[in-house]
Parts: sequence; C-alpha cells; structure tokens
Amino acid sequence: MNMIKLYHIEAEGDPFGGSRNGCKAVIALEEIGVGYEINALDRMADCRPTDAPYRQINPNGVTPTIDDNGFILWESGAILQYLADANPSSGLLPTDLKERAKVLQWVAWEGASFAPALLNFFFAMTAPEPDEATVASTKEAFLSTLGILNKQLAGQDYICGYYSIADIAIGAITSLSFLLGLDLSPYPNILSWLARLREKPSWQAAPAVMSDMEAGKEQIG
Repeated sequence: MNMIKLYHIEAEGDPFGGSRNGCKAVIALEEIGVGYEINALDRMADCRPTDAPYRQINPNGVTPTIDDNGFILWESGAILQYLADANPSSGLLPTDLKERAKVLQWVAWEGASFAPALLNFFFAMTAPEPDEATVASTKEAFLSTLGILNKQLAGQDYICGYYSIADIAIGAITSLSFLLGLDLSPYPNILSWLARLREKPSWQAAPAVMSDMEAGKEQIG
C-alpha cells in the first residue's frame, strides 16, 4: 500500500517546538486513517539554507510538504483540502457547494488574517528591543481575530457547526496564544472548543500542539 510521505519539523529538538503547520497535516492524516511516514527535517539545516536539498521539493523551505506517490504538494491549507477531497468519507470537507465554500472560507481566513496577526504579535514581542507601541498594536490586532473566532463558535461545537478542516487549520495554531502569555478567558467559546479538540486522538498525535495546549491547561480546564 502506498504511504504518503510527510515532510515535517517535529517538536523534539526544534528551537521553536516544531511546526504547527506541519501538525495540521499530521492531524488530518490521522483523521482520515491513511498510511503515512514522517520525513523529519531540521529547521536550521534542512529548511533555512537556500541550497538545501529540501528546497528542490519545496522552494519556500517551510513545512509541511506531502509526497503522495510522486505528487508533491505544499501549503498546509492546500494539503488539508487535498487530503479531505481524496478521502470524502472522512467528512472533513462537505460535498455540498455552499457548505464546502463556508469551510474553505475559514481555512483561507486562517492563512490570510489569523496566522499573520498572531505572527506579527509574536515577532513584535520577541524583537531584540521590543517597541511598546508595536507590541500593543499587534496585540490588539490579534485579539480582534480572536474575537471573530469566539463569535463564530457561539452556540456550536465547531467553527462551521461540524468538525472540519477549518477546525484543524485554525485550532493547530490558536493554542500558541498561551505561549504568548495571553489570557483567553474573555473568549470562553474558544477555550471550550480547544478542550474538545484536545481530546481527539488525532490531535494527541501532534506533540507540538499538545505542548501548546498544556501551557494553557489552567485556562482550558
């Protein structure tokens, strides 16, 4: 049986605790139940150098990348959609046109709005000489995205009302909030959602995300 090869930066030994984007692929692969093997990469040796062999597979030098019997695909959102489409029985991406579009809307939002806001805040906080005004403005921008997510989760267990790749895409990086020292108590719907995700066996197969959630265990409950 063909095994999907996943290029991924694992948590152990990585200065940043592993690739959360790579964890999205791990979670999806676990959910759909197909065979896969991880080709573990070193962030500094295999990804950063512009002449690293991995750059021939993914010119961006980031993870994840999958190799499905010679079909190479990178970008976590594209990988999530591909895996869900290739395994429709997983239910991770609806076939109904409008429901499908709704899920993909949130996957796109993660890449275009949520993740950039989080990273801007992270880089502002970890700058050699943090600028207070920049930290404050980027924090406010990220909290705004948390507010959008919290509102979307009101009255429902998952982002689109059912578990989908939208939850994987957004959930895998939301718990980074705890490492940034944020108090998520003003966002109770997010905390309840993270608690549900944490209990899924597929999520427990992603140590980097589990470590982030462990950092927020007092808030998640």
